[in-house]
Parts: sequence; C-alpha cells; structure tokens
Amino acid sequence: MKFTGELHNVKLINFSVNLEEVLPFVPKQLKILQENGKAIISMVDVQLKNMSPKVLPFIKFGYRHMAFRLLIDDSGMNSEHEPKGVFFLKSFSENSILNKLGNLMADYQLSKVKVEEYFDAFSLKQEGNYVDYALDPYTTLEESEELYKKIHRIDRAYATKDEDVFVTEIARKNWPITPIKCYHFATNFFKSAKLLGAFKVDGVIDYTWQDAKRIV
Repeated sequence: MKFTGELHNVKLINFSVNLEEVLPFVPKQLKILQENGKAIISMVDVQLKNMSPKVLPFIKFGYRHMAFRLLIDDSGMNSEHEPKGVFFLKSFSENSILNKLGNLMADYQLSKVKVEEYFDAFSLKQEGNYVDYALDPYTTLEESEELYKKIHRIDRAYATKDEDVFVTEIARKNWPITPIKCYHFATNFFKSAKLLGAFKVDGVIDYTWQDAKRIV
C-alpha cells in the first residue's frame, strides 16, 4: 500500500555485526552488503507524522518508528547499479495496534517495545533485550565519507511475506543527513555489535512509501 508522510527527528545509528548473527534471518534471494567481512546495520529512530494511505487520504496517523535495517547489496537489482537497499531484521513501536496492522501489509517484523529518553540519551527495551545510545549535538564531527555514501544512498526496503520477497522504493526530494557524535552505544540484540557512526536529519522530510513489488 502506498503511503505519504513526514519524517521528523531522524536519527541513524550505524553499527557492524558478524555475518553469522544475521545470515539465518535473510532470504536467500538477498545478498548482504559486507565491509571487512562484517554486515552493517543502520538503526533508524524516527517520528512519523501525517502518515496517510493513498487509497484513504483523509486518514492521518503518526507514531515513533525504530528498526534494525540490514544493508543489502542489491547493485544488480536496480538501474543505478549501486547497493541502495535495506532488509528489515526487526522493527519496533510502542503501539501494539499499529504493529499488528503493519505486519498484515508486509512482514517488517514490527513488535512492541518500551522507550525511555533523558535529554539526548535513548533506551529501547524488549523482554530483556535493549539498545542504548546517547548523542552529543554540540560537537562538530568530520564526515566519514564511506559510511556517509552507504547510508545516504539507501532508498529501497526489502521485506518478506510468506515465501515471497518484496521491495518498496522510498521517494524523497532530499536526504540531508549530517554526522552527529554518539558517545555511548550498547546493545545485547547482537553480541558482536560495534558502533560505526551516527547521523541525524535536521528539519522535516516529506516522503512517499511506494507500493511494494514482489521480486520474481
């Protein structure tokens, strides 16, 4: 289903993990993007607002969305011949009803979590698992060019439903990600997680979540 909406307060926390931690969850049709033999996960933390399905434009809703997005090497599956995709390993929100509805449309692995914040410190908790990160918006960082390129070009998401794999293209006019200092990062969702860097997006981003297409 096609959606339009706004992205507010976007944070992207990027970390590497050992391949064996993610391989069992990735469909055989998809190839994991590797860097030095490691997989890369870009955790998104975003407030979605004014979300509206194309078929019911008078309906508006919003929620805070968090997700572990595994970078995929789909360079042979798009016209630009660059890795531009992510596979949703897990997605989270604090709204059980929205989670159920989202999983009916496509299996983005939505589940409920508890979120705690204190100034620039964040904590996501779920049944003994956690992700903690803390940001310093006052320190100027030099941009990591390679990491920036990998994260900035993402514009399509892959998901599974039954035995099929679907791709959804994300249309947006701009994607002004800038580096931000992450001075604390910890998680037990992945044993081998190692922080690579973080980005933020200032301002509001209008975007369109296109209809999902099945990969043949």
